[in-house]
Amino acid sequence: MGIRKKVLLSIGLVSLSLTAIFYYLFKNVILNNFDTIEERFVHDNISRIKAIMEDQAKSLDTITHDWASWDDTYDFIADLNTQYEETNIVADTFLSSAKINYLLYFDTEGKLVHGTFYDPEQKTLIPVPANLLSQLADNKQLFYHPTNDSHFTGLIMISEAVLLISARPILHSNGEGPIRGTLIMMRILDEARIQTIQEITRMDFSVHVINTPLPHADSFAILDTILANPDNFLIKPLDNDNIAGYGALKDIFGQPLLLLRLTVPRTIHIQGHRTLTYLLWTTIITSLTFSLVVFIILDRLVLNKLAVLNNDVLRISKSAQPAFRVQVSGSDEFASLSTSINTMLDAIDKNQLEQKEKEVRLRTIAEFTRSGLFITQGSKLIYVNSVMELITGYSSEELFSMNWWDIFHPDYRGYLRSKIMETQKVGSPPEQYEVMIIRKTGEEGWLDLRIKHVTFQGNPASFGVCTDL
Repeated sequence: MGIRKKVLLSIGLVSLSLTAIFYYLFKNVILNNFDTIEERFVHDNISRIKAIMEDQAKSLDTITHDWASWDDTYDFIADLNTQYEETNIVADTFLSSAKINYLLYFDTEGKLVHGTFYDPEQKTLIPVPANLLSQLADNKQLFYHPTNDSHFTGLIMISEAVLLISARPILHSNGEGPIRGTLIMMRILDEARIQTIQEITRMDFSVHVINTPLPHADSFAILDTILANPDNFLIKPLDNDNIAGYGALKDIFGQPLLLLRLTVPRTIHIQGHRTLTYLLWTTIITSLTFSLVVFIILDRLVLNKLAVLNNDVLRISKSAQPAFRVQVSGSDEFASLSTSINTMLDAIDKNQLEQKEKEVRLRTIAEFTRSGLFITQGSKLIYVNSVMELITGYSSEELFSMNWWDIFHPDYRGYLRSKIMETQKVGSPPEQYEVMIIRKTGEEGWLDLRIKHVTFQGNPASFGVCTDL
């Protein structure tokens, strides 16, 4: 694989790794933050709905306080004068901004003095149902007021109906006593009132009595968790498009009465995924662009110059022209390397020229000497001069192709080989032998032979000088 491909592959792997790391960080940081914002949004809206429900009870309590701390009411509880009843306990009172359904007057012993119920279906005033009064009488706390400021405000369930209730002690207009009884106002928390709150909050929520069958399977699944911590909210995604929030609404006695369920479209979560997608594509495009720019810069500043240098070196190595040199351009490290290569080539050429001159001189001396000269490596001759050809009768090609021990007479081969092997050490003094040879013609002859062990072309060799006797 070429260096360009390696660099491109390395940059690609680094870019891919960085993209994967950024995606992991984006997904686990940014997306989690969006989910946290979504949960906070749901939590805040449940709190807002709950606060509006509490405001409904507070507004009812304000009206109850105004009526209970009023001299006319204080007198009415004692004398039941018809003028008060004809003036105040009329349909307009129930249909006014108070929007109450029950108006009940009790004496200090908790006995009903006067009670009126506005039936929203018949749109008329009727007596309070007896079963409601009996259930209300069971809650004796409502009629016990240890101080002039004591009151009960909130939710209560009576006769299978959820009511907003406010109970106040009946006092003078100045808020002084003694207390003459209890005034109770109640408002039915029906679907119409829930729908009004939905219009105010612009939220899709529902409330259901906890001890009755719940219409949503998810509500039933989280009910135990809510009841274990009724003061906390629970938020749970329903699917990829909707998320639900749950909370408990307590009655006036502090017990969980209603389950509040809010569903919200997962707009924030979806936007988080879109943002993650945008960031991912931005990272990919940025990474690819950066990788391409880095590769182009590396190619122009490094890879291209390296390729030119490599081509010049290959051209010089393949050519037979010793004068060829690599190109030198610029003043960077590549220019310095090119200069060093050219300097090295000059030194090599100079050395080779000197070696050739020495070789020519040695060959000239070897050819004009009267002695036979030869060099062996193992059992082969690798150099002989012309005198060796005259002594042996073999041509240089024949000598190079044959085992050089075959030149000697069989009677001397073992002796000579053992002697040479005993002294086979580079740098040892030359050994002199008188041995018999067999010339190419078959004639026998005697040689004065001197052998010295040397190193030739990096390998052990034997240099021999012989004279025909």
